[in-house]
Amino acid sequence: MIYGIQTFGIRSLIKENTEELYQKLSAAGINHIEPCVAIGYLGGFEQVIWSVDECIREYAKMQRYGLQILSIHLFSADILDMTEEIRRLIQAVPVKQVVVNTPQDLSRKGLLEGAFTYMALADTLADLKVIVAVHNNAKEISTRIDDLSAYEWLIKMGQGKLFMQVDTGWLEAGGEDPEAFLWKNKDVLSSVHFKDFADFSDLKTEVPFGEGAQDALAVVQFARANGLMQIFDQDTFKGDVFADVQKAVQNASGLGSGRTNTISFLNVLNVKTGKIRVLHEFDHVIEAPNWLKTQNAMIYNANGHLFRYDIASDTTEMIDTGRCSRCNNDHVLSPDEKYIAISCGDPDEPGFSSYIFTLPITGGEPKKITEKSPSFLHGWSPDGKELTYCAFRGGNDGGRVVDIYTIPAEGGEEKPLITGAFNDGPEYSPDGKDLWFHSTRSGLMQVFRTGLDNIDPVQLTEDNNNWFPHISPDGKKVVYITYKEGELLPSEHLPNMRVELWMMNVDGSDKRMLTSLFGGQGTINVNSWNPASDEIAFVSYELKHK
Repeated sequence: MIYGIQTFGIRSLIKENTEELYQKLSAAGINHIEPCVAIGYLGGFEQVIWSVDECIREYAKMQRYGLQILSIHLFSADILDMTEEIRRLIQAVPVKQVVVNTPQDLSRKGLLEGAFTYMALADTLADLKVIVAVHNNAKEISTRIDDLSAYEWLIKMGQGKLFMQVDTGWLEAGGEDPEAFLWKNKDVLSSVHFKDFADFSDLKTEVPFGEGAQDALAVVQFARANGLMQIFDQDTFKGDVFADVQKAVQNASGLGSGRTNTISFLNVLNVKTGKIRVLHEFDHVIEAPNWLKTQNAMIYNANGHLFRYDIASDTTEMIDTGRCSRCNNDHVLSPDEKYIAISCGDPDEPGFSSYIFTLPITGGEPKKITEKSPSFLHGWSPDGKELTYCAFRGGNDGGRVVDIYTIPAEGGEEKPLITGAFNDGPEYSPDGKDLWFHSTRSGLMQVFRTGLDNIDPVQLTEDNNNWFPHISPDGKKVVYITYKEGELLPSEHLPNMRVELWMMNVDGSDKRMLTSLFGGQGTINVNSWNPASDEIAFVSYELKHK
């Protein structure tokens, strides 16, 4: 994910050794910084945060450590008198939003004057395509006007020109349930500020996000689902602030895997007409449908097991996978559909693992194919002799470098095929001559095709981050899933996000979006074309919320 940090909490450090600061923040998992910038004289407060010139100068340094500035928090005694300075800053540091504080006067008069001021600022920045977001504290949440918090009332008076940067910690401290508040105001949100406390009845002990009393899963999943900028705010810390920030990033990054509050929909999309049919709703997570050629049925995974879904009768039955009860969403069918190959954790190994196994399509004891983990299966050659998969192996920079391998379908020695960068999702063309995959070898995650006799990858997509190219049985079309650039890292394919399904010809021409949806990991991890090459199956999701 793209995670940021606001500099207010670390303002005592930002004018010391900034090179070391950026290096440590980057190492902690931070991708962008939201600097606090003083616009004009602030009675001495400007001495502990950046000026406009300092921010411009430091931005050049940040970029050396892979850090961006997507948002700037402005502090000014009279912001409209300083619009030229603000514009100068934005023209030098390309941002998506400027953030201002809720006015201190929380009466109707004070809030309305604040709304007029911030709307005027928004108008002056409109040509730069920069929005104005208002940040909340606890008091403006607990102060009520017409059954709304003072914060909400201010945004309402903004007449569609003002957005919210919501601090979830201060929401809870002000008496609001963060998840309910986010859902209620989702149309005016621009970013989510994560702050956590050990006890919200005593705001003296701020802790790394995810280690306090806040329902961190709910707010992280909401932010991901709605493509919102995510920013940590570690105002207080014990000892090493960088260690606390790193814990917060790690906690937030791991929260998407549980998905206990997710509803799944199994869908079919006609690529010629665009019509979508919803086959079935599940009250839990299902993933990765395979469409059986010889039967009117699909196979998907859920809760570590495989299931067969019969389309005509709208019924589901679990497939016996023997000792493999930790199946993930990488499973493919043999060309004759007598067998299925799966990726699964070994029950005899503690912790995470993923090996490749094969078993009869009707169920039975699986046969282990790969001896090394993790291995993530994606393709079975049309002649039935070979499997292809991506794998992390020793020395691969903590899993950031992923190589593509092949192995005999009966087991044997694995052979590296495509190396360097992050290479994933290998799948054979129907004639067995080409291999399709996605890779970060050109920067973002893009779709590539290569001949198997001569490995020479050709890039076929250019924009955003594109995953899991699946070739139609007739060999003419390719469907893939797209994540918007800037919403996550190129190497990530997270669940519960806004994504799109795209289709193109096998030569890369005639690209068109098929649909947008709430999905991601699990939507089309495996080839889900129907035998006639005119429909694809996919999974979409919905968050359960209060």
